[in-house]
Amino acid sequence: MLKDDIINTISGPFKLPVSDPRLMEDPTSALFDLSGQVSEKSYHIRRNVLYTLPFMFICLLLMTIISVQQVVSANPGGIIIFFLILLSGLIVTRLLIFNYLFFDYFSGRFQSIRLVSEGNPNLYVPSGNTPVERFLNYLRGNYLPFNSLLGTHPESIQFSAIIRGQTGGAYQFDAYIGIPGGSPILKNTNLPNAMIKRGYALFIIVFEATPTLRDINALEYTVQDITAQTCLPPRVIILQEGVQEETAPLSPDVFRHITEEGAVAMCRKGNYPYNVQLVSGFDGVYDFVPVISSEGLP
Repeated sequence: MLKDDIINTISGPFKLPVSDPRLMEDPTSALFDLSGQVSEKSYHIRRNVLYTLPFMFICLLLMTIISVQQVVSANPGGIIIFFLILLSGLIVTRLLIFNYLFFDYFSGRFQSIRLVSEGNPNLYVPSGNTPVERFLNYLRGNYLPFNSLLGTHPESIQFSAIIRGQTGGAYQFDAYIGIPGGSPILKNTNLPNAMIKRGYALFIIVFEATPTLRDINALEYTVQDITAQTCLPPRVIILQEGVQEETAPLSPDVFRHITEEGAVAMCRKGNYPYNVQLVSGFDGVYDFVPVISSEGLP
């Protein structure tokens, strides 16, 4: 067997393309193609990391048993060696977990960028009697699971909903969907298992004027109070129509906050990071800040 054949056999999913690495046509598209190759390999890398972690934990367990024996035998040299090995094992385990989380984040972010780049650049405002109705028609036309959800379970959405938070406060939204994890409603929509297990919450509120940072902070507090009670990962949308971008632009602090800072909703089941998304509809076209893509529910 030739050397190249041996390399190709053992490389498996990590087989590299046979070409000059400096070769490219357009730098931008070439960079995206390179990211695509990394995204394809990330699944195998994450899987290998998960396979490696149990062996690391077993080794640390064995080291713990050895340390107990060394302490019982009062062997100072053995104890020092053990602690050095244990420290090395903990460091390697931490690095493996970091690598797993990084590739998981990279893969999800690349998938979102790909969906946006391949999507329809002109997001027209559909027909409807109210801003909420028009936006829901947009979601139904662009997200098949969402259309299936409202088609088979129209009762899952509440209009002018009043929802109570953990502190006992009552908050009103123009539209709200709250489906607990494991619900049969989600199981019939071909959604990712993680979403089915955690549940789904969609908050839609209509603003007649451009929101200020104080408005955003108040909305985030409201959502976090409700999430602490429901333990459903939130998806928050501020809907605007009829406010011209030229006459009422977002202030720099609001733009920076919703695109870079984000927020975290905490409950007994875990922490859910989320962004407040501003959807403006003017001249018959929707504008999203920030852009959030999804293959499942919006």
